[in-house]
Amino acid sequence: MRFYLIDKITLLEPQKQVKAIKCWSLDNEIFQDHFPGYPTVPGVLLTESMAQMLGILIEKSYYVEYSNNSKVYPVLSIIQKAKFRKFVRPGDQCILEGKIVSIDRNRGTGSAKTFVNDELVCEATLSFLIGNENEMANNEFIKKLDQYYQVILADIK
Repeated sequence: MRFYLIDKITLLEPQKQVKAIKCWSLDNEIFQDHFPGYPTVPGVLLTESMAQMLGILIEKSYYVEYSNNSKVYPVLSIIQKAKFRKFVRPGDQCILEGKIVSIDRNRGTGSAKTFVNDELVCEATLSFLIGNENEMANNEFIKKLDQYYQVILADIK
């Protein structure tokens, strides 16, 4: 994974909801090319930040629902109803909120919204395939995932 797009999870209630923070700093490389003179966060990265947050909610919800002994990894498979309402600029702090729509043994769906200064900037419904640990044994990203979770979930009990 090239981009880690969640800075902190502030609320995690498996099978229900999640809230997170992402701060966009001007020194982020994306602003060099998107767009010179008017830097904005690309919609694909806003979508990916919502997907990373919902992926955590779906993973933790899966463990509660199915008490699985092996690890699972939600992988984004469908972007539905994505809407981008405002530009996100350097210096903006995004507050992300997500909810479970449905989950079963093979897939999960959630809805997410992103706010800046209490104003809705984007939203989407995202669906995930749920991969098992044995299906992803040679994935380099998986090795970094636990470290990423330790950072962003540090305040969650």
